[in-house]
Amino acid sequence: MIGSILLFAIIVFGMYVASHRLSGVQLLAAIVLLAAGITLVVWPNAATYIAIRLNVGRGADLVTYFAIVGGLFVTANFYFRFKRQEQQLVAVVRELAIRNARTR
Repeated sequence: MIGSILLFAIIVFGMYVASHRLSGVQLLAAIVLLAAGITLVVWPNAATYIAIRLNVGRGADLVTYFAIVGGLFVTANFYFRFKRQEQQLVAVVRELAIRNARTR
């Protein structure tokens, strides 16, 4: 039951990602994340196996660590995107201010 719900959530996430414009690296990362999520839902013992190989201990811990690192990357992406948009907005406002000052 839980596996079905998680698989559904992963598919919905994949459809959401596919409906938005992403750069090549972002799209590749989303596809890899989607494939890893589906794999770990269908074969939960794979997470434990990988965790043991990486000396993490449990598969749930490994998934948590990857989620934290992924969250940091998403946060950094949003931060840099908003800073870029802020710079563009400042440039537009400056240009408008200069144009209005010249017409007076």
